[in-house]
This record gives sequence, structure tokens and C-alpha cells, in this order.
Amino acid sequence: MLTETTGRSPQDLAAELTVLRGVDWASVWAGPPQGSDELREWCGRYGWEPLTFDRQLRVRTATGGEVSFGNTTVYGSPIVSASLMACWRLTASGPEDNDAVLAAASEAWPAHLQAAVSAMGAPVWHGQWDAADFPEPPEPAFWAGRESRLRNRSPFRMAYWGPLGEAPGQAVYVLDQSVSFPTWTQDLPGGSMISLAVYPPEGSRRGL
Repeated sequence: MLTETTGRSPQDLAAELTVLRGVDWASVWAGPPQGSDELREWCGRYGWEPLTFDRQLRVRTATGGEVSFGNTTVYGSPIVSASLMACWRLTASGPEDNDAVLAAASEAWPAHLQAAVSAMGAPVWHGQWDAADFPEPPEPAFWAGRESRLRNRSPFRMAYWGPLGEAPGQAVYVLDQSVSFPTWTQDLPGGSMISLAVYPPEGSRRGL
């Protein structure tokens, strides 16, 4: 049996991206304010509700998703990534369902990619892990390099956008689909996930 655990739809992803595309990323990359009132005001610009006030910041979005912000060191320090918690996650109850996981993953990806395109426009690139023209990451943190990607088939599928616009502090958006290692086995139940991450543009991390 297969179980989708997020309850989220491609339309939810499009709604999230519509908001994220309008974020003033320069202010986000600078890091959240320290005080709780200031943090709520900072989050309120985008309809976010802060869920954590220490260590790693997590917020709930107006459309029901959760975004987790990665810091360079501690809370309040510059932010180096923003990750929308799983947009779609499928798990198998047993190894006999692993082929069905791969089939369902192949069905889920086009709908989520099209939803992202409806909000963001055409990506710079999209494709599968073994594509001959799979790009190397502009920054190591964005996605796995060639050797790791070919060894682990990860990201299994990917699309990326950006940086959108020319203003400082814009963002690179990466939509990817992963397939867990047990999915390729015959003795462990596998799964697949689609997620979104947002990063500062190439080169901006080096000053953090």
C-alpha cells in the first residue's frame, strides 16, 4: 500500500511559490530580528506565522505550508536557505510496493513541475538525474554534483529557476524529487518526496 503523508497538492505548491516569488529576499538573507515582536512583524509581511523562536526558524505560511530557514551559525545570523517542507511525500508499506512508488513518482512530478511553472515561468533547466545536460550546481549547497548524483540518483528529478530579477538579494529556486535508497531494493519499503528550496544567488554565500 502507498500512503501520501502531506495532504498537499500541486495547486498548494503554486500558491506557495506565488508568495515566495514576491519576498524581499535581501532582507531574509540578512537574518531574522531577535525580538519576538519584531520577528512577528518581519514574518507578517508575507503572511508567515513563526513556529520557533530559537535556533532554526520555522514558519507556517498563509496557505498552510511550513518553511524552515537555514542559518550560518545560530538564530539571528544570516540565512543561507529557505526550505518548503515536503510538497509531496509517498511511502510504501512494504518492499512489494517499491515499483508502485516509482510509478507514482513519475505521475506526481509533471503536475508539480507544471504548478511551479504556472507561478514562476519556465525554469532555467529541468530533467532527470541521468540527463546528459544535467547542470553542475552554481554553489555546492544547491544540489549534488555529478559524481554524487550519478552514484545516488539524487536529485532524481530537478528543476531550477533564477536568480529572478537583477536586484541584489534575489533568489535561486530549486524544485527536486528524491527517491529513497530502499526503493531500489527488494527487501525494504521505499518512498519518494518532492521538495522546494530557495538559496541566495551564486557568490553571495561567500560573504557570509
